Amino acid sequence: MSRMAQLLFWAWAAQAGLAAFAAWWMQQRGLWRALVEGDPSGISVGIVLLTVVVTLWCGLRAWRLHLQAAAQAPWREAYRAERLSMPDIATQLLGERSHGPHETAWWFAAACIKLGLLGTVVGFIVMATQIGRMPSFDLDQVQNLLKQMTQGMAIALYTTLVGLIANLWLGLQLLLLDRTADRLVADILADRPQRAGDPLASGA
Repeated sequence: MSRMAQLLFWAWAAQAGLAAFAAWWMQQRGLWRALVEGDPSGISVGIVLLTVVVTLWCGLRAWRLHLQAAAQAPWREAYRAERLSMPDIATQLLGERSHGPHETAWWFAAACIKLGLLGTVVGFIVMATQIGRMPSFDLDQVQNLLKQMTQGMAIALYTTLVGLIANLWLGLQLLLLDRTADRLVADILADRPQRAGDPLASGA
């Protein structure tokens, strides 16, 4: 179990390195500047920053799961003590320790795609506003209108794209965390502490 948790952390480190390289490559190609200029609403930048924060949290969580996979880790000791003092809720408390924080992270991952949809709405509002300001529909004004509408379309497309990529990226990390936490919980539940007075030590 400890080896699996360690592999999870190194897998996270590898994907974090890949993400850092991709960010550098985008900087060299001027894509970050294009993103900022193409989405003046700032929603895309907000999604990127949120993704970075949650990704760093995933790394810390992966390291914590690695530490808790040790034979005498705090979660194991706490579960053994709780199984003696309050066996009815010991498993629930273990589940809260192992999976509780992940629920908040999943909410932020879902928030990325919701922010992308919000940007889509904002983009269409910008386009509708430009159309509403047009006094007439002669050819010259239509051409000018089409140029102005590209700003709203860029906001809608950039935010949707960034939101989808961020949601997929964070979802993969959180899925691996959940699976490792499941295995860790199963390993802890299968552990039978040899302590006098433990009603489960004899298989009861």
